[in-house]
Amino acid sequence: MDAEKKKIRREILALRNALPQAELAAMSRSICRRFMNLPMLEDCRAVMIFLSFGSEVNTDGIIDELWRQGKKVYVPLCKPETREMVIFPITSFADVEPGYFGIREPRQDLQPPVSKGLIDMVVVPAVAFDLRGFRVGYGGGYYDRFLVGMDVPKLGLAFSCQLIPEAPVGEYDLPVQSVITEKGCLEVLV
Repeated sequence: MDAEKKKIRREILALRNALPQAELAAMSRSICRRFMNLPMLEDCRAVMIFLSFGSEVNTDGIIDELWRQGKKVYVPLCKPETREMVIFPITSFADVEPGYFGIREPRQDLQPPVSKGLIDMVVVPAVAFDLRGFRVGYGGGYYDRFLVGMDVPKLGLAFSCQLIPEAPVGEYDLPVQSVITEKGCLEVLV
């Protein structure tokens, strides 16, 4: 299964990284609009969302709009030494800095981490999502461990080129309920 996931990562990242910057930006704006129009977002007070990196769907527009609507925004901090993920509130982009591998992360000197029990929705990144909502992540298992026992909506953001028919699934892999792309919102088949 690891070899199959590595192959998917290599192929999908090559596709995504080859997209022109202008196209990535336009598709990200479309995904942002679709996300912000989700009916389930109306009742959410606190959203955990990833800080985009590289050729990922740019989440900055979503984060800005969440703040504008008065919602709390929590972002992850991955700790490679313990392989755990903790979350911190951010109230502006001044609250983040480059961290592990240059990925933006919350500044730890501003506020303490918070309990995942405060979250009403989790927005999950991935290299690829399948039609059942299972994901091929980046290989660290941070989200798989973090999401265990969370009974809140879990959504993926991805470009349509990141959708695959079926991802290899291990015993700890958890699906998302929806994947939002520039072409629409995929309600998973599970």
